Amino acid sequence: MRNRHIRILALTSLILLGTSVYSQNVNTELSDLIEQAFNNNKGLKSYQLQVESAKAYMGTAYDFNKTSVYYGYDENNIARNDKALRVFGIEQTFLFPTVYGAQHTVYKSQWEQKKALYEIEKNKLRLDISQLYEDIVYLRNKEKLYMHLDTLYAEFSRAGNRRFELGESNYLEKITATAKSKQIHTTLVQLISRKRASYEQLKALVQSDEIPQINKDDLELLYFDDASIGRGLQTEYMERVSRTYQSQMKLQNHNWLPDINIELFTGTNRGLGYYQNGFQIGVSIPLFFSGNIAKKKTAKLDLLSWEDERSNKEIKMERFYMQKQAELDQHKEMIRYYNENGKNLSQEILKTAEMSYKNGEIDFFQYIQSMENVITIELDYLESVLSYNKSYLELYYFNFND
Repeated sequence: MRNRHIRILALTSLILLGTSVYSQNVNTELSDLIEQAFNNNKGLKSYQLQVESAKAYMGTAYDFNKTSVYYGYDENNIARNDKALRVFGIEQTFLFPTVYGAQHTVYKSQWEQKKALYEIEKNKLRLDISQLYEDIVYLRNKEKLYMHLDTLYAEFSRAGNRRFELGESNYLEKITATAKSKQIHTTLVQLISRKRASYEQLKALVQSDEIPQINKDDLELLYFDDASIGRGLQTEYMERVSRTYQSQMKLQNHNWLPDINIELFTGTNRGLGYYQNGFQIGVSIPLFFSGNIAKKKTAKLDLLSWEDERSNKEIKMERFYMQKQAELDQHKEMIRYYNENGKNLSQEILKTAEMSYKNGEIDFFQYIQSMENVITIELDYLESVLSYNKSYLELYYFNFND
């Protein structure tokens, strides 16, 4: 009996450890995981390559049509020596000069839009890793509590079997003890499997050769000194999209301007002894305007459609912000209850149960029921902290999915 007391006290002394920390220090373990993901994640690299591609494409804004080089012989084209000229020429067509600048503005806007989207994807990756990190820390704590409970109920099951063998209890008490022990153990096994699955998810995001191991034990309430970064990134992206549509509409206005054609040529023939040079400059203007009118109308409608969509997104973003604030207030209330009542209550139950069991006032079954109540209070607290942290992360990184 004395050995059982020692073993139980050793277990229960750990139940309340590591569940009441309220500060957030610099987490180098999490920062390292995020940095690895930035270096390895193929999905993120895809977005990075899209940014580089858009930047490279900016150089095509000043791309000219292919230059035409030709040779011509026409017996109607007679030189002074009454022989036909053999003409060599070069011809080039240019868009109106302002069109190239307008194209460059469009491509630059598209590049900046890709950059803004890349930053959003980086932000989402930070959020996903941070939430998985919190999940794993939570599961590590929950696993420890269930390991304590599993040990207590395994002891209870063994005691129940022994008492049944000695004729000190009935069969119902025996199978009740066995069923409860197996139930707790099954939950523990499920927790271990869930933690393993979370590690696999984390590996899929970090994409390193080895599964990253998390050693953090305390589930802390998160707090960051700087303001939310995610909302600013969303706003920046939407502004870049607006600028892209605006620049495309301006480009359509420039497309009404004429193209410029320049031609240089020279001709000679046998016996002439010299070259006759010439040039030609002309403009290309559309005779039919339906195509340009349709393109301009399309660009304008695209801009108007996007502005309505943007307004809708901004309304939803505000609702999302208010929703997450309400969730934080709800979780804070549960955490406040634990700090003001639940923590002291669980400690009092623990202290009273240990003393009562030691003095023989309660039996072992009543004792472990009290321990289960204590652990349930701690688990509820852990659940509230996890929920708070996830809502806080979603608000900080502004995980707004329209």
